[in-house]
Amino acid sequence: MPTSVPRGAPFLLLPPLLMLSAVLAVPVDRAAPPQEDSQATETPDTGLYYHRYLQEVINVLETDGHFREKLQAANAEDIKSGKLSQELDFVSHNVRTKLDELKRQEVSRLRMLLKAKMDAK
Repeated sequence: MPTSVPRGAPFLLLPPLLMLSAVLAVPVDRAAPPQEDSQATETPDTGLYYHRYLQEVINVLETDGHFREKLQAANAEDIKSGKLSQELDFVSHNVRTKLDELKRQEVSRLRMLLKAKMDAK
Protein backbone atom coordinates (compact mmCIF):
# COMPACT_ATOMS: atom_id res chain seq x y z
CA MET A 1 0.00 0.00 0.00
CA PRO A 2 1.91 2.95 -1.29
CA THR A 3 1.52 6.18 0.55
CA SER A 4 1.30 9.29 -1.49
CA VAL A 5 2.89 12.50 -0.38
CA PRO A 6 0.75 15.54 -0.91
CA ARG A 7 2.15 17.93 -3.47
CA GLY A 8 2.82 20.79 -1.02
CA ALA A 9 4.30 18.63 1.75
CA PRO A 10 7.97 19.61 1.15
CA PHE A 11 6.98 23.25 1.54
CA LEU A 12 5.40 22.45 4.90
CA LEU A 13 8.82 21.34 6.15
CA LEU A 14 10.52 24.54 4.99
CA PRO A 15 9.42 26.90 7.83
CA PRO A 16 10.52 24.55 10.65
CA LEU A 17 13.86 23.98 8.90
CA LEU A 18 14.42 27.71 8.52
CA MET A 19 13.61 28.29 12.18
CA LEU A 20 15.98 25.50 13.15
CA SER A 21 18.79 27.00 11.05
CA ALA A 22 18.24 30.39 12.70
CA VAL A 23 18.45 28.83 16.16
CA LEU A 24 21.61 26.87 15.32
CA ALA A 25 23.32 29.71 13.43
CA VAL A 26 26.65 31.07 14.61
CA PRO A 27 26.10 34.14 16.79
CA VAL A 28 27.10 37.48 15.32
CA ASP A 29 29.94 39.21 17.14
CA ARG A 30 28.70 42.76 17.57
CA ALA A 31 31.72 43.94 19.51
CA ALA A 32 33.74 46.58 17.73
CA PRO A 33 36.98 45.30 16.28
CA PRO A 34 39.95 46.26 18.41
CA GLN A 35 41.49 49.46 17.19
CA GLU A 36 45.20 49.56 16.66
CA ASP A 37 47.35 51.94 18.64
CA SER A 38 48.88 53.23 15.41
CA GLN A 39 46.77 56.37 15.69
CA ALA A 40 48.29 57.17 19.07
CA THR A 41 51.85 56.61 17.87
CA GLU A 42 51.45 58.45 14.58
CA THR A 43 53.02 61.86 14.40
CA PRO A 44 50.84 64.79 13.41
CA ASP A 45 50.79 65.79 9.78
CA THR A 46 53.70 68.10 9.04
CA GLY A 47 51.91 69.76 6.15
CA LEU A 48 54.76 68.88 3.83
CA TYR A 49 54.14 67.48 0.36
CA TYR A 50 56.43 64.60 1.19
CA HIS A 51 54.96 63.75 4.62
CA ARG A 52 54.10 60.18 3.59
CA TYR A 53 57.63 59.67 2.25
CA LEU A 54 59.12 61.07 5.45
CA GLN A 55 57.03 58.69 7.57
CA GLU A 56 58.08 55.71 5.45
CA VAL A 57 61.76 56.67 5.77
CA ILE A 58 61.43 56.94 9.54
CA ASN A 59 59.69 53.56 9.72
CA VAL A 60 62.47 51.92 7.69
CA LEU A 61 65.18 53.57 9.78
CA GLU A 62 63.52 52.37 12.97
CA THR A 63 63.94 48.76 11.82
CA ASP A 64 67.69 49.21 12.40
CA GLY A 65 68.27 48.74 16.14
CA HIS A 66 71.38 50.94 16.36
CA PHE A 67 69.76 53.85 14.53
CA ARG A 68 66.53 53.50 16.54
CA GLU A 69 68.52 53.96 19.76
CA LYS A 70 70.25 57.04 18.36
CA LEU A 71 66.92 58.45 17.13
CA GLN A 72 65.28 58.02 20.52
CA ALA A 73 68.25 59.58 22.30
CA ALA A 74 68.44 62.56 19.92
CA ASN A 75 66.67 65.82 20.59
CA ALA A 76 64.94 67.97 17.98
CA GLU A 77 67.96 70.23 17.61
CA ASP A 78 70.21 67.28 16.67
CA ILE A 79 67.74 66.24 14.00
CA LYS A 80 67.35 69.76 12.58
CA SER A 81 71.09 70.42 12.54
CA GLY A 82 71.83 67.19 10.68
CA LYS A 83 73.93 65.71 13.45
CA LEU A 84 71.79 62.58 13.38
CA SER A 85 72.45 62.12 9.66
CA GLN A 86 76.02 61.06 10.49
CA GLU A 87 74.54 57.89 11.97
CA LEU A 88 73.18 56.91 8.55
CA ASP A 89 76.65 55.66 7.64
CA PHE A 90 76.25 52.89 10.20
CA VAL A 91 72.83 51.49 9.16
CA SER A 92 72.72 47.95 7.77
CA HIS A 93 72.90 47.23 4.06
CA ASN A 94 69.28 46.03 3.76
CA VAL A 95 68.03 49.24 5.43
CA ARG A 96 70.13 51.29 3.02
CA THR A 97 68.63 49.31 0.09
CA LYS A 98 65.08 49.95 1.33
CA LEU A 99 65.84 53.65 1.69
CA ASP A 100 67.21 53.76 -1.86
CA GLU A 101 64.04 52.12 -3.16
CA LEU A 102 61.82 54.57 -1.25
CA LYS A 103 63.80 57.47 -2.69
CA ARG A 104 63.42 56.13 -6.24
CA GLN A 105 59.66 55.80 -5.72
CA GLU A 106 59.38 59.34 -4.33
CA VAL A 107 61.44 60.85 -7.17
CA SER A 108 59.26 58.97 -9.66
CA ARG A 109 56.12 60.30 -7.95
CA LEU A 110 57.44 63.87 -8.06
CA ARG A 111 58.35 63.52 -11.73
CA MET A 112 54.83 62.30 -12.51
CA LEU A 113 53.35 65.27 -10.63
CA LEU A 114 55.63 67.69 -12.48
CA LYS A 115 54.74 66.11 -15.83
CA ALA A 116 51.02 66.32 -15.03
CA LYS A 117 51.43 69.97 -14.04
CA MET A 118 53.29 70.76 -17.27
CA ASP A 119 50.67 68.92 -19.34
CA ALA A 120 47.90 70.89 -17.64
CA LYS A 121 49.41 74.21 -18.77
